[in-house]
Amino acid sequence: MSRSFARVRGLGFILWHARHEFYHVLLGITWAWILREWWGLFNIKWVVVSVFGSLLPDAEHLFYFFANRRNDEYTKQIIRALREHEWRLLTVFIEKGHKYNTNLAFHNIYVIFFLFFAATLCVIVDWRSWVVLIGAMIIHYLFDIFDDIITLGYVNPNWKRWGRARKHLQKVKIIKN
Repeated sequence: MSRSFARVRGLGFILWHARHEFYHVLLGITWAWILREWWGLFNIKWVVVSVFGSLLPDAEHLFYFFANRRNDEYTKQIIRALREHEWRLLTVFIEKGHKYNTNLAFHNIYVIFFLFFAATLCVIVDWRSWVVLIGAMIIHYLFDIFDDIITLGYVNPNWKRWGRARKHLQKVKIIKN
């Protein structure tokens, strides 16, 4: 019993520092509820699609991690923490450091405009599942911008550019033992 407890000992700490993803899930569920009120219909599929859509933009972080694991200082530090089983340090580093990982291609205002246009088109055509998915993605990106303002005090420059950042503009905070 004590051995399994030791494995989960830092679980509360990790969940607390991973709360950003829970906010996205909560916003996705709220989006599904707003649409339920607007359409006067409830479909559990829309709740699932909304939660999926609210987490989908963060898949870009994973793709970036796996595509750049040998070339990027941010991913090298994550790999080091994973190898050394530093779960708590890894959780805090990802929570704080992902704001400085500004090389994500789709985390920008142009993608939000494109998604808004696509969602508007889906409303006109009455593709409700697509409205749910795309709207949840838009809310995800808007929440990330709001979170940047709260945590950094300004809108992260990656939101104002198209594509990936130039090499000399990338900033990474180094993990110290």
